[in-house]
Amino acid sequence: MSQKTITGKRGLTRRDFGAAAATTVAGGLALNSLLSKTAGAAEAGSAAAAKVPLDLAEWSYFWVGVDRADLASGTVVSGKQMYVESWIPSQVKHPYPIVLVHGGGGQGLDWMGTPDGRPGWATYLAQEGYRVYVVDRPGHGHSPLHPLTHGGFPPTTSALEGISGQFTPPNAAKPANNEFRKLHNQWPGTGEVGSKDLDQLVASQGGSYVVLPAPFVSAPAGAAVRAAPGIAPAGFNVAATAIAHEAWRERGAMLLDKIGPAIIMTHSAGGPFGWLVAEIRPNLVKGIIAVEGGGQPFAGANVWGMSTIPVAYDPPVKDHTEIKTVEVAAPENGVGPYKLQAEPARKLKNLRGIPIVIVTAEASFASPGNPGGVAYFKQAGCQAEELRLTRLGIHGNGHMMMVEKNNRQVLQPILDWMSRTVEKNAPVTQPGAAETAIKIADSGFFWTGLEHKKMPYGTILRGQMFVEYFIPQQVRSRYPIVLVHGGGGSMLHYMGVNGMAGWAHYYIQAGYPVYLVDRPGHGRAPYHPDALGPISACPTYAQITVDTLRAAQQPNKQWIGTGDIGDPALDQILAGQNAAPRDNVMAHGLWASRGAELLDKIGPAIIQVHSAGGPFGYLVANERPKLVKAIVNVEGGGAAFQGQNAWGLVDVPAVYDPPIADPKELATKDVTGANGQTYKLQADGNVRKLKNLQGIPIVYVTAERSGRNGEAHVAFLKQAGCDAEDLPLKSRGILGNGHFMMLEANRKQVFDVLDGWIKQKVKA
Repeated sequence: MSQKTITGKRGLTRRDFGAAAATTVAGGLALNSLLSKTAGAAEAGSAAAAKVPLDLAEWSYFWVGVDRADLASGTVVSGKQMYVESWIPSQVKHPYPIVLVHGGGGQGLDWMGTPDGRPGWATYLAQEGYRVYVVDRPGHGHSPLHPLTHGGFPPTTSALEGISGQFTPPNAAKPANNEFRKLHNQWPGTGEVGSKDLDQLVASQGGSYVVLPAPFVSAPAGAAVRAAPGIAPAGFNVAATAIAHEAWRERGAMLLDKIGPAIIMTHSAGGPFGWLVAEIRPNLVKGIIAVEGGGQPFAGANVWGMSTIPVAYDPPVKDHTEIKTVEVAAPENGVGPYKLQAEPARKLKNLRGIPIVIVTAEASFASPGNPGGVAYFKQAGCQAEELRLTRLGIHGNGHMMMVEKNNRQVLQPILDWMSRTVEKNAPVTQPGAAETAIKIADSGFFWTGLEHKKMPYGTILRGQMFVEYFIPQQVRSRYPIVLVHGGGGSMLHYMGVNGMAGWAHYYIQAGYPVYLVDRPGHGRAPYHPDALGPISACPTYAQITVDTLRAAQQPNKQWIGTGDIGDPALDQILAGQNAAPRDNVMAHGLWASRGAELLDKIGPAIIQVHSAGGPFGYLVANERPKLVKAIVNVEGGGAAFQGQNAWGLVDVPAVYDPPIADPKELATKDVTGANGQTYKLQADGNVRKLKNLQGIPIVYVTAERSGRNGEAHVAFLKQAGCDAEDLPLKSRGILGNGHFMMLEANRKQVFDVLDGWIKQKVKA
């Protein structure tokens, strides 16, 4: 394979991009010409982003290993589930897919982009014709963490001071501790505390969740007691690490059982994943690439060699203490002594014949390399080698080489290794047609709300919001659409379920630039009580079945399963449900500021919300009235003056005309609606207008079987002078839907209603 270098040029901002698109969109603009004039569809920092167009036959996700656990509060998902996102190119050029497994405190985003907004290895691999599966290990990213299922949060979140100078180049606050670290010059920024590049990196980090998992499994004998309620004790518990590795092994095997033979690429503390899975699926693991991962043989928790848990040796052993070791003297400068088996060495029965490569960088804290790991595998009869970047003329990289300035250059020798060592002319199978197919001119992600908070142990990020974007190859909408999930969910609610297309796919296919949001503390936006305060109860099956059963057990049902516990579709939804912060007022304040920052970055947009995420649209419009071009509210937010909604439909101050300083100035009255339900409006003679929502088209969409009251919601908005419309799906002849209509059998039919409303109300 030839190396491809992709560069971006500085040019227009996101807002300029939107304005330019508006002038040409009527003709069905092909984005190639527009993108050549723009910098950055995703400028996450100061560097312009490179564009990598992709034609994907499938962009989807699924969960493996969704077990249930019974708590006092109800039945929940156990915490062992593993999220997998699939990127399948329309033209597959290689026989085996790549499974990408992140490092210790990270998530799948480590492979999906860079701190300065350039493409990540997942994008480049898909562009090269590989089927790509990106994993969030249990308790990371889209695989939610909760103290009731994982035994507590890590004792601290990732402090900026701990990452700066470790993953990033040495600096005055953390100088180089050896000659190798001084060579680190490929980081895309300074990496210092206060730099945008460091913030963008650390925003996705959440700690390594391997301590005291319960009811993940009972706490190991002799384990320490929690340091504080909901916070796991400090330290690295060997027994708990082994428990986590057992879960990785099982979930990895389930993944390969589903997708077939694959190459596994790992990073850092995720390194053992490859050989753990190969141990029980040797015929399905075709190659293992460990990017500075796996540790040293017989060191620390690796009591079984390069594994914390039992592996099959030949001759067999019943206990790791039967394996006798000898120490090998330091073979080179910078490499310490390591242990190997005493001869005659036992062989790794299930790993023989699987090519293994350990990739090492020049200027990492792990430099200069890992000859001990390679020597261990070779001694045990495996086909193993070390790929040192310096020997290939690739210099200056640190531990996070996949996100650095030369990340595409670093990937090339790995591509060459796979082609030379693993693929060996194996047959290539092309993907079939899928409704999740999308053609994108550009994609990526960034964070808003990178607020610093000082803690005794360092500086953390508080309330960051994750945004992933997709720019279609054919833009047909003047404005992008921002998709905001419901209360305990994430952007996955818009990505379908069980491999089916969701509303995000339909919007992209219809020509909308799409921005998918994970609100603070949800999905890929990590939750920690030090940043967001106490967490609410673990989401239960009963909470979701209330909504699905209305649609599942009624005439004209649209739910895709039974809607009860045991429904595989329900398992897939519950697997990604996050518990929300208890402080709803704090949360609404974060939504307002983070959403405003998003629109400042991308320009005017349409905002679509769902369920408990409903206030997001009004909050952002209150902050940026000129940038919100429409609000599509799908059963979001309830009626006015309910619960904590002291300001009408939001929990934090809104701008009224005449102005008010205190919500107690809003006198209310009770009104009986057409369906006999009572709700509140502003009292006669004292009606104020929502000043910043005037002229913004708003639609409130309700399903037949959900039980939501659109009349009350819209009545408040109209009384406050808003251009609001009540749109019950039943009035369009669409029957049988519940609250999760975006995941139901007729989701495309419902989408067509939303798309039609936008085209009617938002003038091009």
